[in-house]
Amino acid sequence: MSNKHEMKLMDNEVNNLSNQVFYLNGLLDKITEWLEQGEDVILEASEDFQLGYHDCAKSLLEQIKEWESEDE
Repeated sequence: MSNKHEMKLMDNEVNNLSNQVFYLNGLLDKITEWLEQGEDVILEASEDFQLGYHDCAKSLLEQIKEWESEDE
């Protein structure tokens, strides 16, 4: 295999990984937004469900923020 071919393969791999990172960052943004706006979605649900959803969403948002601060 030539150096040019190897470089092309590595360049493609870097591009693929970069695309995956952008995709996952976008997905994380969507999850965070959905969790933050979830209270509007569950207004008609039972009170037990609302409390459970709220607790879960709050905990997940706090965990996401903790993970993000570890990366900084």
